[in-house]
Amino acid sequence: MTTNDPSQQRRLIDLLGQTLAAISGNDSAPGPPVVFVHGITASVDFWLPSLPESVLNERRWISLSLPGHYPARIDRQTFGDWSDVTPAVWAEWYETALQQLVGDQPVDVVGWSTGGFTALTLAAHFPQRVHSVMSISGFAVGRWLGLIGTFQRFSLSSLTRWGVRLGFGTVGRSRMLFDLVMSSGIADRAVFQTSPTRKETMDDWFAAFGQHDAAVMAELFRKIAQFDLSDLIGHIECPVLIAGGGADSYIPGIHPRWMAAQIRGAELVLWPGAGHMFFAERTQEFQELLVRWLKRP
Repeated sequence: MTTNDPSQQRRLIDLLGQTLAAISGNDSAPGPPVVFVHGITASVDFWLPSLPESVLNERRWISLSLPGHYPARIDRQTFGDWSDVTPAVWAEWYETALQQLVGDQPVDVVGWSTGGFTALTLAAHFPQRVHSVMSISGFAVGRWLGLIGTFQRFSLSSLTRWGVRLGFGTVGRSRMLFDLVMSSGIADRAVFQTSPTRKETMDDWFAAFGQHDAAVMAELFRKIAQFDLSDLIGHIECPVLIAGGGADSYIPGIHPRWMAAQIRGAELVLWPGAGHMFFAERTQEFQELLVRWLKRP
């Protein structure tokens, strides 16, 4: 399990009707802060086992949670109506959080899956904030495939949404079920099992999963299905790297290829044979790519 490092700062950021969780390190290091945003159902601790030492110890970095992901909370009494949440509103949440954390300073944003979407919508709506984007298995259109897509489709109807809430609660209480569900995102199982980051990352993920509010997770699944940046990503002007697994069952390779083609000058990196779980399927490749990307002129 990830333990609290005294050199790292943990805090909750107050927004209207909710909090976002943040971990930060090396606050006095020079250069643009690197902001990491995890994927759906994971937590703010997700990135820590996978970060290369040169980033973890030398760069100023911030790990930000997704909305409603423990220890972040959404207050259902004051949050408002989910129908009002758009990609622009989502971006505004992160702009507000970053204003509290770094003022007006531009940041490099690295996001995985829904975190990749977060990076892209932030760059599209607040271009002055984003120095660069690295999207790993991210998306511009929020309709998922595979098992996670099945859960998402159930969340779209009030007649079946209860099943999604029940499923979240059940999976959060059983490590065996959790591992089974998450295995649907793995393509290169042999490499995944031997990755040095797998155990700590998955242990932390399961611990957080059981703390998430199942009703909020179901609403997030439903809401994200309505998100569409198709008309906006072509206007992103900062440097963008689109990465992902060539065998991803949730976000098929055709989608990152399409996104890279829409964004002027975007770099595309697809790892052949890898699925959605890049942190354990392509650990070294990710670390080397991250270091190279952050060192660019």
